[in-house]
Amino acid sequence: MFNILKMTYKIDMTYAINSFIYSIKHFPILKDLFPDDSLYKSKKLKAVVRLLGIVLSTIRAVVYKALYFWSIYMIASWIMPENTIAGILHIYFIFTVLGIIINNKLLSTSTKKYFSIVLFNMDAKEFMKASFWSDRITNFILHSICLWFLVKSPIIFLFTIFMFLGRFLGERLNVLYYMKYKISLTYNYTIYWTALFLALGACLLPLLNIHISNEIMALIDIVMIPISIICYYGLIKIENYKLIYKRLNTKVAALNSNQGKEYSRQAMVDIKDKDKKIDERKLKGKKGYDLFNTIFFERHKEILLRSAKWFATISLVIIIAIGILMIVVPALQKNLNNFLLNNIAWFVIVMYFINRGSIITQAMFYNCDHSMLTFNFYRNPKVILNVFKTRVLTVSKVNLIPAIVIAIGLPILLYISGGTSNILDYISIPIFIIALSIFFSIHYLVIYYLFQPYDRNMKMKSITYSIISAITYIIAYSLTDFKMSTTSFSIIAIIATIAYSIIALALVYKKAPETFRIK
Repeated sequence: MFNILKMTYKIDMTYAINSFIYSIKHFPILKDLFPDDSLYKSKKLKAVVRLLGIVLSTIRAVVYKALYFWSIYMIASWIMPENTIAGILHIYFIFTVLGIIINNKLLSTSTKKYFSIVLFNMDAKEFMKASFWSDRITNFILHSICLWFLVKSPIIFLFTIFMFLGRFLGERLNVLYYMKYKISLTYNYTIYWTALFLALGACLLPLLNIHISNEIMALIDIVMIPISIICYYGLIKIENYKLIYKRLNTKVAALNSNQGKEYSRQAMVDIKDKDKKIDERKLKGKKGYDLFNTIFFERHKEILLRSAKWFATISLVIIIAIGILMIVVPALQKNLNNFLLNNIAWFVIVMYFINRGSIITQAMFYNCDHSMLTFNFYRNPKVILNVFKTRVLTVSKVNLIPAIVIAIGLPILLYISGGTSNILDYISIPIFIIALSIFFSIHYLVIYYLFQPYDRNMKMKSITYSIISAITYIIAYSLTDFKMSTTSFSIIAIIATIAYSIIALALVYKKAPETFRIK
């Protein structure tokens, strides 16, 4: 087992080092400084990159876990301020159950699995056992440390032991599901979103004085011991791991596994045969780029609207649930009222996640632009600007589906939670949400046109695109600590959206003919 881990580590690190050097050689500023292959031959550079990789991967693992437990603490301190420790343990238990269903790693794609099993013909079952136990032990240690830091009681081991044992059940269920349906349980989005919604609802049970007690947790651990043994025995009895890993870890899937699951998203943007036939009445009277955009939208309605409708439905259910909760537990009304009047900036990050711009632009490239960009006329400034403007309208309409639900729901929640004497707050909140939706719709299209990130095989190529996406998230998240009255912040958001729209049109018209091309 240790030899397997050692070899996979060497393979993974070698790939990471060479990928890093490749990125340096192709970075816009640095690529002219290193025209030959001397960087690949430098042992000192590789040693430095290896050490840096170890340090960064360790920091990343710790930071991710810290953010995970910080989120648990924040939710618990809001739900159970009088008994935060019980709230932390309850929410940790719920999140663990959720992870058992939707966060299994055994059948995930990765470069490590592709190189180790497919290329170097490593024993697939031994690889499975080594990676499984390594992942379980590492997570148990990190979870125990983080949970101890929050709770400072030996009782945490009742919960971390459940986390350790529960993964046996989760991985076994995932493998059984894959063997029957040829798809990982994680990619069944009906199950995924249902489990996520139920988990969020279960996190609120302490508000009704219902939470997981230590005695129940101890009983669950006892029950989980024989279940985990049976599940692990079922995992090691499977003989065709080699075939399973080869099916999952194709070259393109493995090489893109760390870039937002691009190839699982590619399946999401495929057009079905039934969508290729369009009602002629919907094309009547249209011409030029309006016709071009209408054909694209009609063929992609299911892709464009699917997730938007899901988010709209989930948003509606959450708003209704919170409204009922405010009526049942009036003591919570003051907190919600204060949040809506002084912390409206939190909805910047909410709208960031709800926005479907990245999926839509990927559909545009995969089913349209990767072919059209082979023609010079398609990169003409006037053509680009006309297509861009029609697409802005289309993307904005799609993203407005969940945005309108939230825009209507928040003023209602504000009224239920005690209301406000300033009538402008009821008007500014919906306008603010709509402005954010339009802003992110334009933003994703702008960075798509200015940094077109995909190659012909749908692989993400643009480092600049990735950096800007990361910066967008950082800014959106940092605004969660920004406190300002709802009306004032809404005015700023509206002005920013108008200014950004004007700048975006100018940039796309001027720069896109050079940047909007296939990498």
